[in-house]
Amino acid sequence: MENGQAMVIPENCIACGTCIPECPQHAKTYVNHVADVIDLLAANNPVIISIAPSFATVYSKWERKRLPSALRQAGFFKITETAIGAYEVAQKTREYIENKPNSSHICTACPAVVNYIQKYCKEEIPDLVPVVSPMIAHARMLKTELGPDCRVVFAGPCVAKKDEALHPKNKAFVDAVLTFSELDEILLKKNIDLKACEESSFDQKASGFSKLFPLEEGLLKTAGFERDTFNKVIALSGFDEVKDALAAIQQKKGNYVIEPLFCRSGCINGPVVRNSNLLQKRSELLDYFNETPKLDSTCQNIDNLGFKYEEKATSINELYSENEISEVLKSTGKLNEEDELNCMACGYATCRDKAIAVLQGIAEIEMCMPYMRRLAEQKNDKLIAADPNGLVILNQKLELVSMNPAFKKMFICSDNLLGKGISYLIDPEPFERIATKQLNKYNEVIKYQAYNLVCHLLCYAIEEENQFVGIFVDITDTYSNKEKLKDLKTETITQAQELMEHQINMAQELARFIGDHTARGEILMNKLINEIRK
Repeated sequence: MENGQAMVIPENCIACGTCIPECPQHAKTYVNHVADVIDLLAANNPVIISIAPSFATVYSKWERKRLPSALRQAGFFKITETAIGAYEVAQKTREYIENKPNSSHICTACPAVVNYIQKYCKEEIPDLVPVVSPMIAHARMLKTELGPDCRVVFAGPCVAKKDEALHPKNKAFVDAVLTFSELDEILLKKNIDLKACEESSFDQKASGFSKLFPLEEGLLKTAGFERDTFNKVIALSGFDEVKDALAAIQQKKGNYVIEPLFCRSGCINGPVVRNSNLLQKRSELLDYFNETPKLDSTCQNIDNLGFKYEEKATSINELYSENEISEVLKSTGKLNEEDELNCMACGYATCRDKAIAVLQGIAEIEMCMPYMRRLAEQKNDKLIAADPNGLVILNQKLELVSMNPAFKKMFICSDNLLGKGISYLIDPEPFERIATKQLNKYNEVIKYQAYNLVCHLLCYAIEEENQFVGIFVDITDTYSNKEKLKDLKTETITQAQELMEHQINMAQELARFIGDHTARGEILMNKLINEIRK
């Protein structure tokens, strides 16, 4: 992890493909070889395709019968089954183990497990059976039979096979590796419809138990191992089981023969297999197994199936002091062993493993979910503590559970009241209406005269916690200002009315005065006119 992003470190990668289905953003994928194979088909050299036996879990019965015809139509010269090579691998594996009965042995059909051992369990490399995988074995057989100029393409459910084919000792035998999805893509690009193809058979078909190689115990059955032949013969799958088995070998408690498959339930559950129903896939493979004879072909005594497995370098340093590991644990609040929850939310099995990964530079402190939750809660607590509004939490009995500083200041109280009813401080009626479900939410302005407060109260229920929350917004000053403004408006209106009445009275008096004087003037004027006439 770097800056919150998942990055693949090539030298540390075992090519298991787990990151592909696990990535929620679908940001991880594998190298696509469709274009390479189409170029091979367009060239002059004959191209042979080796189909892994797990194809029976991807294609239905009618599709399996038409697939060889579809692949011939696509341009493949020969259609063969990888299980032919698997049979040879099983026989060579048994021969090697029987010649060394006093040692532990790890079968090497799964390249992801081999990669893991070569990089992370190097002390177990001597226990690896020095035999190639079925893909390489079959490719070597085909090149031997048809000549080095032919081109061999493998199709299967495994991403690790792509990495395996790139090994310098394998490049001469496998020219390209396809997943079944890539195989479908080639048919789509060439406009080949399985429904329109006739039924036909593989040019080379496997028989017997070699078709069960994709399942746990497939190699052991093909090799003819029985559970009581050796002291400890074990078939297992999934990384956790593989890791535990390797730990058991390290303790050297007896001589083991282990057939490990990295993918849980075997190759039928590869990281890029499109059908996810394990029961159905297992049933399909067993049906395909039952369609053919159970007797395996005679071993061809091929001598070039050996392989020397060696260490592979990684950039990971696993040597860290206890103090260094302890400091990382302390940085996430794990002061004691009891604090190490080992919840695996970070992707690591234990808190200690994650701490080591942090020291290795491949993980980040922030990947610890409990630690991040505590940080979030602390930030939340700080926000609540700094909130100028009063916040209170009550239980279902309307007893005080929590109060923030603003609430305590508003209602002149302390934490000594925790556990007491809200009625000790204020009228509980708004909360009672919420508790009795009369209201879903209470949102009103309330005067608390005993505290000289006017608050806008919002209260609601947290049903999953059986708690009630009250938020008190102090609007005392605002409310007081409104009251003063209201009084001012009332006084202004009164004074305006008085002024108006005074003005009206003045106008009326003036009118009357003017009226009286006008009438008296008229009388005097008439007298004057009459005197003049006389």
